[in-house]
Amino acid sequence: MKTLYDKLRTAQIDEQLINAFQNDSDIVYTGVIQFLSDKDFIMLTYNDYGIQDGEVYLKLSSVKSVETDSYDLANMEDRIEFDEKHHLNSQPAFDLPIKMSDSLFDRVIQTLHDESKVGLIITEEAGKLKYNEGLISEIHEDGMTFTNINKFDFSKRPVFNIQFDDIRGIEFGGTELQLLQNVLDMVKPENHIVNTIISDPTAFRDVVTKFRNSGDWLVIDTNDDRKYFYVGKIISSNHNELVMMVVDMNGRFGGYVWIRYDDIARLITDSDYLRVIDKFVAENKRNKHFALSVLNSDRAFDNADNILINIITQSIQYQKVIRFETADEENFAGYPTAINLDTGVLTVELLDVDDDGELPTQQIGIENIREMAFDYFKAFLTENEID
Repeated sequence: MKTLYDKLRTAQIDEQLINAFQNDSDIVYTGVIQFLSDKDFIMLTYNDYGIQDGEVYLKLSSVKSVETDSYDLANMEDRIEFDEKHHLNSQPAFDLPIKMSDSLFDRVIQTLHDESKVGLIITEEAGKLKYNEGLISEIHEDGMTFTNINKFDFSKRPVFNIQFDDIRGIEFGGTELQLLQNVLDMVKPENHIVNTIISDPTAFRDVVTKFRNSGDWLVIDTNDDRKYFYVGKIISSNHNELVMMVVDMNGRFGGYVWIRYDDIARLITDSDYLRVIDKFVAENKRNKHFALSVLNSDRAFDNADNILINIITQSIQYQKVIRFETADEENFAGYPTAINLDTGVLTVELLDVDDDGELPTQQIGIENIREMAFDYFKAFLTENEID
């Protein structure tokens, strides 16, 4: 039976794409092994869309298992091939000078310290992995001093010691880390501002209209228990609904979302994080990295009485994927195929149908739809049969 090292060595020699599963974490790293020793390894990693994005150092002791052949990896290989064919990989490689005699761990730590590069340090505490973004301030014999950079709250800048034995992995060179590197002069306690939060539902429409006209960034928090929020610009709205152009955590175009006002818990109109995103977007636009060339980040919407119907009608006409969130918090993606305007019933051809008797189509009342996401990259891949 092959050891973990043997599997990694074979994958490195054959330049195989692998999934590395960690102990005590659901996060899976997908990539190609760049350097390997009997204690640890470094791999070039790919994001969910098949775009190469940074590197990760992992100790063998932190890896639960390695997968070299699976349906998911075959899908990822198709995405990578598509992305490379359309020149969608724009992230420059991290310059990590390594000699055969080097300790991989020492080289990563020393390079991040000497070049004052932002990294993400993965440590274990009480059986759970903890992730800290920031800078290595000092290197000691058995550990390091680390300055945490908090892009959500500039006032929080803790400095603490990390023992080398507690480190399980290190992410470096990724898009978000390199963008954060470029705004370090802004992310300081003296530049902290208190969040401006609008939580009065009667004020939402006026605020949305104001931001639609100004084109400023804002955050929308929904009124359910999900862990994510939307960051973007309002590009269309009326009395009942709005469309936001969404950006991801790298300040890059992430598609559009349609939302009813009664789906909103609060609006954040100014914050440390919004100022970071503004800088990220500006740099991406300057470098022509804001939107992938295959996506339409300039789509126009009018402010008519029923934006929902217009989006669904166009989706049916052009066979576009929409991800739906319903009032009963059901979440699914599919192709809208027909809408009965008399009954208000929409028919959706579902994606990812299980084999346990689940119907391939679903009918929903349009009054039950609370959110729709569309024109994002994963939807594009599905529409082009790459996913």
